[in-house]
Amino acid sequence: MTIFVFIVFNIRCSTDKDLDAPPNDNVGRMVLIKVKEYKTGLPLSGVEFSTYSCNKFDIEFGCTNRVVFGSCITDNNGICNCRFPSDLKRITIEKSMYWYWVREQIHFGGNSYEFIIEPEAWVNINFITNVEYPTTSYFYITVKGEGGFYSSDSSFIQAANNSNTILTLFGNEENVVDWVLYITQNTSSEILNAGSFTLNPNKFENLTYTLNY
Repeated sequence: MTIFVFIVFNIRCSTDKDLDAPPNDNVGRMVLIKVKEYKTGLPLSGVEFSTYSCNKFDIEFGCTNRVVFGSCITDNNGICNCRFPSDLKRITIEKSMYWYWVREQIHFGGNSYEFIIEPEAWVNINFITNVEYPTTSYFYITVKGEGGFYSSDSSFIQAANNSNTILTLFGNEENVVDWVLYITQNTSSEILNAGSFTLNPNKFENLTYTLNY
């Protein structure tokens, strides 16, 4: 007599992967990192370099939460060694007075990489006008560097004669500053005035500029 034995497994499927416990790839691979300054090529010390992996994954939305996997601080030669996960989701580079560098969903397969980050600079803009604009009017100002990146300072600023604001620029490079004066704090509202100017600050330089509108 032949006897068939059926074994039923209780299988639970989930759309989320919770990695509160250590991930399967808890070692990763070591990668040599070198960080330099834009334009000058100087090696930068004291830079915090971090890699991120995914600890919560959703079938529909993909990775919904990223956690630091590896981190290192560059030495006087701008070098450090950092752990890279197999499921690399993000890289961040941070240093005081330099632009925050972040990239998502990137793929690196080598054993060493070189990164370039941009120093900051600043401009104090003085707003001067002889025109009676509505009190509801707002400036919208954007700053674009040579790499095509926009300053995070891009925002609405209430228009007021003899007022001022400080914007963060990209140091060691040309900055294109575009401004539009809207009748309200809405980019779809009527444009009252607009213009553009260029600034070329050195790194860490503080500039002043008078915007006559």
